Amino acid sequence: MKFALVQMNPTVGAVGDNAAQMVRWAQEAAADGADVVVFPELALCGYPPDDLVLQSRFMTAVEAEVERLAKKLPPTVLAIIGAPRRDKGALYNAAWLFHGGQPVAVATKMRLAHYGFFDERGLFKPGTTPLIFEFGGTRLAVHIGEDSWWPEGQAFQGLPGCCDMLINLSAAPYGHGRESKREEMVRKAAAAAEAPMLFTNLVGGQDELVFDGGGLAVGNDGAIAARAGLFDEGMLRVELDRSSGVGELMAGRLDPMPDAIEGVYTALKIGLRDYVDKNKFPGVIVALSGGIDSALVAAIAVDALGPKRVFGVTLPSVITSQETLGDALDMAKRLGIPCLQIPIAPAVDVFSELLGPACAAVDWAAPLPGTGMDENLQARIRGVIMMALSNRYGHMVVATGNKSEMATGYTTLYGDMAGGFALIKDVPKTMVFDLARWRNQRGEVIPPLTISRPPSAELKPGQLDSDSLPPYDVLDPILERYIEQQQGVRDILADGADEAVVRRVIQMVDRSEYKRRQGAPGVVITPKVLDRDRRMPITNGFHE
Repeated sequence: MKFALVQMNPTVGAVGDNAAQMVRWAQEAAADGADVVVFPELALCGYPPDDLVLQSRFMTAVEAEVERLAKKLPPTVLAIIGAPRRDKGALYNAAWLFHGGQPVAVATKMRLAHYGFFDERGLFKPGTTPLIFEFGGTRLAVHIGEDSWWPEGQAFQGLPGCCDMLINLSAAPYGHGRESKREEMVRKAAAAAEAPMLFTNLVGGQDELVFDGGGLAVGNDGAIAARAGLFDEGMLRVELDRSSGVGELMAGRLDPMPDAIEGVYTALKIGLRDYVDKNKFPGVIVALSGGIDSALVAAIAVDALGPKRVFGVTLPSVITSQETLGDALDMAKRLGIPCLQIPIAPAVDVFSELLGPACAAVDWAAPLPGTGMDENLQARIRGVIMMALSNRYGHMVVATGNKSEMATGYTTLYGDMAGGFALIKDVPKTMVFDLARWRNQRGEVIPPLTISRPPSAELKPGQLDSDSLPPYDVLDPILERYIEQQQGVRDILADGADEAVVRRVIQMVDRSEYKRRQGAPGVVITPKVLDRDRRMPITNGFHE
């Protein structure tokens, strides 16, 4: 029996377009001799659909498309398609099985997902028993998503000895370093079912999520017979040989896995591309400061969209050094993108003239120490100009702040946080350097001095990030343990970290929650995204 596992990139809500994609893939699979074609979880409506499925008119559109699909799919193949199902007032995350021009069976997801990005428990009702469907003398068990990841759960009841193939339709987002864990889970599921297992997954970007594909065919002995590449649409062809009476997977293609940094870069590229394209922006605008964050964002944008859809702007002040300004212009030249130069000194002078007399007249409060107002004024003027250009030309502004800055509040509301998409908001600063070096190894587009120069916001003379933050090689490990691993002060100190530094960093993270709530969406690459998977109270009296 021949199977075709489809990795497709649907758009949430576009059920007609998604169905048309499915028909094309199914026709190609049938022409290639496939007996069974398998699509990912909720591929018909896109994933995650969130509260769309609670709208009756949307589910009516889904049901109408299911009826049309039954007639349009090749009648000779068994097509297994992920789509929501409405039955007797309840909603289910389902897998529809079509053959001969009609639906022949429906599987319902039993173990519902509950992540920060999507909690199915408030939308769908769980199924109770796994579906085993016999087709062409082969017993097929159908799982959806998390059904397969807990072998001791009810989704495996009755499977051992009763199915010849376990099929999983998934919508598993990309996560840095998660690929090997997924393969291990598939191996364990195949062993628990005592049958070979097929796994297919979505690809592409949806809001903050990126789905990476990575379809698999695994024997019940744990051996990987076939693997689809990450991030690309396509079909993985797999054959089950039952000539000996025991189903064995025939060896197929084994696409290589990218290294960790390449995977992150590709996820960021796809996330930006699909956010821009699916929301129909003509292109993007990036403020080029001459620093490494904006350089990396611009490089990814050009790789994702091409140079004709990326528009650079440099906004020097009287504090901007000639070195960073030169790097910004050099970066644009290397990428082949236009770059406007808009000096902000005149605007800073006007605002200073307005604020000077006003602040002198204040008798109801004492000014705070430091130069925060003057520094942030520059950042906010830049934000206003960038958004004005976006309004004028329709291109989306891509914010350039990284995770280390977002975590500690080393960002300016309505300044460098302004934009429609914060591409690297989940990328720690140390990884920003790694990504920049990786990109330059494939063609030097980022000026070397941009990478080697000590990071600086350049909002006051001689300023360095290290004036306000611990060195990034000290800061990022503390942030990872506090945010990703949810460790407390004592746990972090156990490895010899400086207590004063740890407490200061944690205080900065906790006090910056209000800023993160107002930030733009951005690509998720880590298990705990600060403003999505880890939401803390803004008003918070707990201090460890």
